Amino acid sequence: MIKQFFVILKKELAAFFNTNLAYILMAAYILLSMFITFFLGGFFSINNADLFSFFYFQSFVFAFLTPAFTMRLWAEERKSGTIEFLLTQPVSITAIVLAKFFAAWVLCLIILTLTIPFWIYMNIYFETDNLNILCGYLACILTAGSFCALGCMVSSFNASPVSSYIFTSFLCGFLVFGNFGRLISRAGLPERISSRIQNSLNFDKHYYDIISGQISLDNLLYFVLLTVFALWLNIVSIDYKRN
Repeated sequence: MIKQFFVILKKELAAFFNTNLAYILMAAYILLSMFITFFLGGFFSINNADLFSFFYFQSFVFAFLTPAFTMRLWAEERKSGTIEFLLTQPVSITAIVLAKFFAAWVLCLIILTLTIPFWIYMNIYFETDNLNILCGYLACILTAGSFCALGCMVSSFNASPVSSYIFTSFLCGFLVFGNFGRLISRAGLPERISSRIQNSLNFDKHYYDIISGQISLDNLLYFVLLTVFALWLNIVSIDYKRN
């Protein structure tokens, strides 16, 4: 299974870089992130020792960027009909799903490393809180992983990469912008229980806790469980297709 995983991972990464898609998305990420950081994030008007202006908007950026990495992973296979050939091979479904997921996630990690020169520049000319900045990068890595898993899951149900991108963007956007408070409050639960459920489900709470340096088990579990659940659904959908 491990050998199969690395073979497929290498193939998927090569497929990204054999086209201009990866390079276009890298350039788009840098331009969008820097624009938001300096113009919308008020970079020069607040204390940015922890690069708060940069990390605050990264969840929004990834919500609409990662679907572009994942939209073709399964949808293209279904559209071209190669998924039938792939599923008839003696290859573990889990290995295929994980390899495609990690291919997208690795690309997200690559584009994150492109922002390291900005961090180095800040260290040279300003006093920075590097521990908090590391927490910010951790939040971005976990967010990218969760969104990539959701994107792979959605792609496995679609034969159109465009539809996959739209539905994944909507799902990720709903997590980032959605407020579960109103839905939960209508359930008529006691306020204490309702508050705990809201804190458990709300993406914002966990993401902003981590970029603020408050790394706790519940914050990490939120992203891990979201990623694992999406990958499990991905495996179930592909296994159903094979059977």
